Amino acid sequence: MTNIGIALLALGTLITSVNCYLSFLRYPIHRLQGGTRENYQWVSGLPVFGSLFLWISIPFLSTSPWLMCFAIVFSLLDTGGLHWVLVLVLWENFCAKREDLQINETQHR
Repeated sequence: MTNIGIALLALGTLITSVNCYLSFLRYPIHRLQGGTRENYQWVSGLPVFGSLFLWISIPFLSTSPWLMCFAIVFSLLDTGGLHWVLVLVLWENFCAKREDLQINETQHR
């Protein structure tokens, strides 16, 4: 069972690393190489699967608490994970409500 957990951990780590690279590193590297925003091609990662594989690996890694902790912490970094979708939806909702409040305040003055 540990081999299945390690394989899922490796696959989840690879996908999560690609998602983090595409989300946070690819654009700044493009700009450092002299690229512009206009000629940059935005690319999406592989949503859900990175953190999903990491979460599924956790029960198989019960004999190694360090690997279990690594899977949990690294899954939080997966920008394609469901938890990031939830955070983004809540953030957009918060920003929209804040905008509505500002619009209402200016209309009542």
